[in-house]
Amino acid sequence: MEAWIAGLIGALAGSASSLAGIWIQNRYQHRREMTKIVMESAMRDRNDLIELAFKTGKGGPVPPVVLFVHYHSELFRLMAKGSLTKDALRKLHDENKEMGVLINDMDIQRRKEVI
Repeated sequence: MEAWIAGLIGALAGSASSLAGIWIQNRYQHRREMTKIVMESAMRDRNDLIELAFKTGKGGPVPPVVLFVHYHSELFRLMAKGSLTKDALRKLHDENKEMGVLINDMDIQRRKEVI
């Protein structure tokens, strides 16, 4: 009888570790895929902005890629949580603008330090 219990415990432990490994692998694969989707979406958005600037002749400084990545990653996160609302989108837009100002200020400071 004890051998039967030991066998059952061993089988359960093996199954649990196998399931945990599969779960961890799927989780990281999902993260990689979402990162790829976010990057592709951000780059497409940035390229569309550049193309629009060329077509309209209303060019100017193009925001850095990191702003597009931040915006799209947060947008996808809001969609995944089911909490994409007008207020959440407005907040995301405001955060992205603040981040753009911060990046610009840091870039100005960096350039001063180099000179």
